[in-house]
Amino acid sequence: MQSNLIEQELVKQELVKQELNKSGLNKPKLNKISRRQFLYAGAAVSSLATLGCSSSSVSTAASSTTATGMSADEAVPLNFNENPLGLAPKAQQAVLDALPNAWRYPDAARSQLMAAIAESISVAESQLIYGNGSSEVLKMALDALAQTNSQLVMPDPSYGVVIDYAMARGIPVLKVKLDGQWQTDLAKMKAKVAAHSGPSIVYLCNPNNPTGLLLPQSELNQWLDQASSQLSFIVDEAYVEYVAQAGFASAVERIKQGQQHIVVCRTFSKIYALAGLRVGYGVAHADLIKQMQAQASIDNANLIGCVAAKASLESPQWLSLSLQSNNQAKALVYQQLAKLGLDYLPSETNFIFHKVNGDSELYMQRMAKAGILVGRPFNHGEGWNRLSIGTPAQMQYFSKALAKFRELGWV
Repeated sequence: MQSNLIEQELVKQELVKQELNKSGLNKPKLNKISRRQFLYAGAAVSSLATLGCSSSSVSTAASSTTATGMSADEAVPLNFNENPLGLAPKAQQAVLDALPNAWRYPDAARSQLMAAIAESISVAESQLIYGNGSSEVLKMALDALAQTNSQLVMPDPSYGVVIDYAMARGIPVLKVKLDGQWQTDLAKMKAKVAAHSGPSIVYLCNPNNPTGLLLPQSELNQWLDQASSQLSFIVDEAYVEYVAQAGFASAVERIKQGQQHIVVCRTFSKIYALAGLRVGYGVAHADLIKQMQAQASIDNANLIGCVAAKASLESPQWLSLSLQSNNQAKALVYQQLAKLGLDYLPSETNFIFHKVNGDSELYMQRMAKAGILVGRPFNHGEGWNRLSIGTPAQMQYFSKALAKFRELGWV
């Protein structure tokens, strides 16, 4: 009986591959964007021409070889929330120009980048700290805010690297399950804080990963206003550049108003496409930044990453094109999910959390065999999947695969 089931599964997988091959979209180089693909998917070719980019200069960030043995060149990487357009042309040129000076320490490049960031978000440089990706900023923030008898309170599921940092310091972690609408349950998190006799560090990801939802603004603002030595906040805004919802206010605004116990973490890994160069930064009160700086490693900056990040800030047209591509591709997926009757959460990011009507791990494996890498399972998310948004052409390909999965009764 078991062998028959395995044979049936293999036959179905082969049918999927054959169907995708017939579509003309199943090409190993699908993660290379051309003008023709943009036109096919409804994107604006003129935008690329305006920026002076050749089709070969626009490529995705490569994913590592998967457990199934599939190489990055063979798979469509929709699992790590990367920007499939890659570095801005100006950032690519900055990298090439900086290579001859890679033998030098990054102090000057870091200083220039921090000055550019300070200007872009209207804060003083003394309110900024550089991080080797925002993950290092999270660690520095936790280390600086930790006190005797501290606890970490956070939503679940959410971005989990801060859990490892807390455990390494012996700080207990209290996870609060998202509510029935997949929203961060601020009321229950507040209750966890109120029940603790010592200091609490609250971690919030806004928009949240993996749901893509923004936290309720008014309720969040009221809680952030209560920040104190006994109640500090780490607010992860890795996807803030994608937010389009009216009324959104970054927690940076609270810091500008003088709040001393809030750290905002940001990254160049997402919309700026520098995931492989590890550039992040933190925003906080100048006194808290000094405490975080004491936890930083020496020369944690990367000269190449710094010049690429600064050039990215100076490329508003590329940022606009990235948003345009993301919105068009996301709309294609929304349309297909609605057509198939699969629930999804409206996302303020470059990924979508959607229903798959089955085992999440099996769905991920089947997609990998069809040449698509999708997100891993998350706590409390059985039957759901986090899908990174690729190019419009890639999402056309994904949509066709999903439709075939429905024919086979897999989703």
